[in-house]
Amino acid sequence: MAHYIVTGGCGFIGTWIIRQLLDEGDEVTVFDQQKNTRRWEMILSASEIERVNFKAVRIDETAESLAAFAAVNPAAVIHLAGLQVPACRENPVLGAKVNVIGTLNVFEAARARLKTANTKPMQIVYASSAAVFGPDAEYPDGPVGDESTPRPANHYGAFKLCNEHSAKAYWITDKIPSVGLRPLTIYGPGRDFGMTSYPTRAIAAAILKRKFEIPFKGPTAYIHARESADMFVRCAKGDMSGLGARVYTVGGDIADTPGFLKALEKVLPGAGEFISISGGDLPITQRLDDAALRRDYPGLQRIPLEQGLRETVEIFKRLGQQGKLEACLG
Repeated sequence: MAHYIVTGGCGFIGTWIIRQLLDEGDEVTVFDQQKNTRRWEMILSASEIERVNFKAVRIDETAESLAAFAAVNPAAVIHLAGLQVPACRENPVLGAKVNVIGTLNVFEAARARLKTANTKPMQIVYASSAAVFGPDAEYPDGPVGDESTPRPANHYGAFKLCNEHSAKAYWITDKIPSVGLRPLTIYGPGRDFGMTSYPTRAIAAAILKRKFEIPFKGPTAYIHARESADMFVRCAKGDMSGLGARVYTVGGDIADTPGFLKALEKVLPGAGEFISISGGDLPITQRLDDAALRRDYPGLQRIPLEQGLRETVEIFKRLGQQGKLEACLG
């Protein structure tokens, strides 16, 4: 059994990562501003929730973060804490504080441990984003992968790109190994905030027979939360020493919003009656190539869109029977 810290672990992706770590017999400590088990309760039993350690930590406060990390000796950190696109757009300074300073604090904790403990460096897996890339027009030559030139079109993408460069700097100066992952549209139970949360929230609305609008119609790369969680966990458990500061682009099933609704209709007939579409394309390319990630970590899960939608619908229907689906609308 190994011990892992998950920052922002009360959030959407963190919930799925916690489930996988618990399933594999590991110990988990969550760092988050406050304990909120609402998303955990969607996919974890009461006994599983009791196994999760929790520390109230403001990741953007340096002294507080360093003290919290010093009290735990994890095998690795899975760093997810951050503000998403809408919050970063509305308050860029706060977005930078949480997303950039918060990430620097994680690396500073790893550096502090190197200075005080006779042990190997603390491995870090952190959530970057496909938002480091710009729209399709910026990439006329085909698939976009790890070596493609970042061209972020919003504050959120710029902050994530800054984190990638910071991670490289910590490898050069301190040999702290890290992996950054760049997913685009992660969907599934628990996804209730952010621009790319709309497709998941639309599923909940359709089950509740509520009208709901998805504010973009262009294509995006869909990846189920369980598949994404497996990537973070496999990277955290792998040996990063030979990778340095690695960043991987994460692919997915590409579909425009009408295509997404067509796939949803197969597992939830009549859903389209309640879901409308507006807007244009997301300002991020969807032609994402994750061949390098799957080469370096063979055996990663692969969940086709229709299967992921079926699993999401099943969980949402159960939540609906329990009177808990309303919260999934965001």
